Amino acid sequence: MPITKQTVAIIGSKSILGVSIAKGLCSENYKLLLFDEDDTFAGQLSDQICAEIEGAEVEVIECQHMACWEADVVVIANPVNDINRLSEKIREVATQKIVAVLLKETDLQQLELVERGFPHSKVVGVIPSDYDKESVQLMTKHTRALRTVKEMVEKAGFKPLLKELKPH
Repeated sequence: MPITKQTVAIIGSKSILGVSIAKGLCSENYKLLLFDEDDTFAGQLSDQICAEIEGAEVEVIECQHMACWEADVVVIANPVNDINRLSEKIREVATQKIVAVLLKETDLQQLELVERGFPHSKVVGVIPSDYDKESVQLMTKHTRALRTVKEMVEKAGFKPLLKELKPH
């Protein structure tokens, strides 16, 4: 883990996995930027995390573009069907960054859809297990991004199952 805090933008912090990742990362060496269309929820989550975790750095950002611009890593917890709309808003500030996207199932077509929306980012699919609530599968073509997201989900309390895909 780097000495300086990595900044992670969580877009769609209202999802169960988004909340879990936010709470898990706050107790580690991460600064969080939360964005949710329900800014009241994002504010409540920020307040809850700061009350529960001493020294947590959490900021609610009202603009997803700004949250992603400031972040080292972007976690998208929004439904994949919103990905086209979202990618138009944040694509230029996600260039060369890791974009971890929460997917509902192991579907390479969903992952490829996200990769098309973020062609210059290192996209990692994060898929919750149907059988074990503590496990998530990680899928990507980017070895370094896979290691970074693996470390993040471990620190958030999940067991990562890794699947490195071959580049096209």
